Amino acid sequence: MAEERNIQRQQHNGHGAGASDMTGAIAEQASSAAEQMGRAVQQGVGKANAALNAVTERSGRAAERTGEVLGNFRSAIETSARSQPTTTVALAALAGFVFGAFWRLGSR
Repeated sequence: MAEERNIQRQQHNGHGAGASDMTGAIAEQASSAAEQMGRAVQQGVGKANAALNAVTERSGRAAERTGEVLGNFRSAIETSARSQPTTTVALAALAGFVFGAFWRLGSR
């Protein structure tokens, strides 16, 4: 009876050591996978930052150009209003009518 218990303990201890080795291997694989995922995330963040910087630069240039166009448009309207006030008022009224029509269609 005592011998059977000793054999069972030895078998159990043998299995325990194997399980410990397996647990260590799994932990090592999990750690390696976590490191790889961390590197992938860092690379993704780096690419996202580069894309964001490019978009920011392009939008800044677009804003500058839009400001220039609006300045030119304002200058053209002022010139037109001084030289042909009736035509300018008629065009403004037409633009307001068209804008209002689109606004009303969009709100339906």
